[in-house]
Amino acid sequence: MESILCIDIPVQMISCTDTNGKITPMKFRFCDRNGEIITINIDKVLSTDQEHSSLGANFVCSAPLYGTQRTFHLRYNYFSHEWRMSRIGG
Repeated sequence: MESILCIDIPVQMISCTDTNGKITPMKFRFCDRNGEIITINIDKVLSTDQEHSSLGANFVCSAPLYGTQRTFHLRYNYFSHEWRMSRIGG
């Protein structure tokens, strides 16, 4: 399973931003190495670092993938407005 997943790739994200600028990721999708679109519905945001003096916001989220609960490390770049997935954990 791990071999078909790409790491450090751009993702399409659906997120919610409140009136104070706090971002909450909700759902994202990406292409695996076989070109298949994988959609992930985030169950829980486990940790976040949204310091506005840095280059971006980091999120660790929990969600099911292929029937197994996994952790996803996601990053939002404030300047390029781009979401990337940097790691998938067990």
